[in-house]
Amino acid sequence: MVAMLGAFGLFSGVVGCSFTVDANRLQCSQTSDCTNKGAAFADTVCKEGLCVGSVEDPKWSCGVPPVNSVPSYKLTMHLQDAVSSKPLAGIAAQLCRRLDVTCSEPSSAPVVSDSGGGVSLPIDAAFNGYVQLTDANAGSGATRISPSLYFLTAPTDGGDVNLPTVPLASPLAAAGIVYNATGTSWLDGRGIALLNAFDCQKQPAADISFSVGGTPDPTSFVFYLVNSLPTTDTTGTDATGYGGLANAAPGVSTITATLGSSGRKVSTISVLIRAGYISYSSVTPNSSM
Repeated sequence: MVAMLGAFGLFSGVVGCSFTVDANRLQCSQTSDCTNKGAAFADTVCKEGLCVGSVEDPKWSCGVPPVNSVPSYKLTMHLQDAVSSKPLAGIAAQLCRRLDVTCSEPSSAPVVSDSGGGVSLPIDAAFNGYVQLTDANAGSGATRISPSLYFLTAPTDGGDVNLPTVPLASPLAAAGIVYNATGTSWLDGRGIALLNAFDCQKQPAADISFSVGGTPDPTSFVFYLVNSLPTTDTTGTDATGYGGLANAAPGVSTITATLGSSGRKVSTISVLIRAGYISYSSVTPNSSM
């Protein structure tokens, strides 16, 4: 399990135990409330109840290009088993638009990964969506991967995207993530989201906390990876930038990423959760909040 979680370089690859909305907590009503917090807050100002940097930090203020400005490109993924790191042949990949939550009207025909786990898909200009990944050989034996939704981050340089390592978890490995993080089982009718936080320099981001909008669900959990193991006993990412949601309810979850040392909101994303699926998404700065 340690090897599997350490392999989740998926996009290159809480307080307590339930969903919280810490990102919406009020830290201040005026700037003096921030500066009185100590040296770490000396250069911050009060903005919308949070202490934020008075000078924009380029690590967190890169933003994202508008979807309609993204040109067409080719996506190449190299799929492998998250535990053994062996290539996964026979995995069907299909493009789905973000608003098509069941992929009832796919944007591409299924493309099956080759013997080396490779699969390539042409991505239309301004495409906003995800790749649905399923085991094309599931009917002939044990399912090798949990069905998955891989959310795409459009390239900022206009070039093609090559993902040399995309580890995918089996149902057993996925259940192990939930159990190791929370001590509970992967519940029927629930999903998992695996998140990887980055800064504007495309480096894994530490000290990022994830919070989920809406009413807290006592059966759902935010977790982080610490020393290659998932846990709910910390409040933010380590140097790997990994975290996730366990036993998330189906639907679209709004996830806010906050830089813990300053309380600065650096990103808000929407992730589709499906029952029995794993959703993979990177979390990159998309605002200057």
